[in-house]
Order: sequence, then structure tokens, then C-alpha cells
Amino acid sequence: MTHRVTIYWKIDSYKTHNLLWAAGLPYGVSLNGEQYLDVTDEQLAELREYEASGWLEFRNKRLIETPQGLYPDTSGLRLTNNA
Repeated sequence: MTHRVTIYWKIDSYKTHNLLWAAGLPYGVSLNGEQYLDVTDEQLAELREYEASGWLEFRNKRLIETPQGLYPDTSGLRLTNNA
């Protein structure tokens, strides 16, 4: 089964790179430290272990396919300068 997840990495890029390699995940973390992934059950289990170690946190974001890959769905957001 595949799970769509948003991860926020709470560690430096060197350790993140090593953990991604160990879990067999693709590289590519956003500027704000998030990564949007489709993961297998086994990869999710490994990520849960990383979470228990305090290395990452899961974020509750609905992800959609875009030509650039997975990204958060912002269709319900309205940008405004009104208070």
C-alpha cells in the first residue's frame, strides 16, 4: 500500500540525506524543510521510527500531483492583505 505524506525534517541536511538514503527515499526537500512523498508500508514504518527519535514530524497536508511532482493542495486558500 502507498501512503502520501508530508514530512518536516528537524535535523541538518547531512543527517537528512543519510536517513533518506537508508530508507530508500528520493531526495528533494523544500526550502522550508518539508518533503512530499508517496511511501510504501515499509518506508512509512521506518519514518515512524525516525519520528520517535525526534528527527522529523509528519504534517497534515493534502497533497496533489503537479507537473513538478507532489505539492500541498492550496486550492482552498485565499491570499489577501485584508485584516
